[in-house]
Amino acid sequence: MNSSPRSPQLEEAHVQPRRTQRRSFAKCIRKDGSASSYTPYICLEDPCEPGVKLGMRSIPIATACAIYHKFFCEIDLDAYDPYLVAMSSLYLAGKVEEQRLRTRDIINVSNRYFHPDSEPLELDSRFWELRDSIVQCELLVLRVLRFQVSFQHPHKYLLHYLLSVKNWLNRYSWQRSPVSITAWALLRDSYHGGLCLRFQAQHIAVAVLHLALQAYGVEVPAEAEAEKPWWQVFSEDLTKPIIDNIVSDLIQIYTMDTEIP
Repeated sequence: MNSSPRSPQLEEAHVQPRRTQRRSFAKCIRKDGSASSYTPYICLEDPCEPGVKLGMRSIPIATACAIYHKFFCEIDLDAYDPYLVAMSSLYLAGKVEEQRLRTRDIINVSNRYFHPDSEPLELDSRFWELRDSIVQCELLVLRVLRFQVSFQHPHKYLLHYLLSVKNWLNRYSWQRSPVSITAWALLRDSYHGGLCLRFQAQHIAVAVLHLALQAYGVEVPAEAEAEKPWWQVFSEDLTKPIIDNIVSDLIQIYTMDTEIP
């Protein structure tokens, strides 16, 4: 475990990031289960966009991102190649969520994404070394995460909550505001950070829906007269400070993107 499965073949293949380095924040989880303070770390790329280009479904992509962020909560970012970990996370998530990917496709898509002007890698020794590195890194990730690579994602909850809110609102208010599209986009972008590791899936689903409604000034009918807020109907243990924390962390992800030169 002391040896780092780096991938020098990535450098030989001139695989470079398409954009500048992404500054990402993740709230790491201590051994006792408590959350540490925010720790900034440079993240070259998480698996989100390569996963989309590979045709992965939303849940496998979410699992890949969760594996990636959880790994770097346990391990120093400088110790391992983020590109290699991202590719191994995609490969492992495909197995966990039963959407298996070929390592050849992962390598070619990642190479094309990180360096769009490059040609597909030849099936030479360099390619096979990279393939072996992905498999070895997958085993390392499993050991570091203690084989705990199954996650509960907010997607099914958000779908249920959107249908409920749609039934509460009148048809005109719902159709003129892209609340649903915005909520799904916010949820997808939340996986660029470590929200999935810090908050319950139900709470994240409510928070992105709450933010989407606020963004378009859509109010839930009879909220002022109700005994409790609409979002507490979905999750009784949810509080306004938790929603504010999730929204604040999500906005911080967007803020960090704008601050990168």
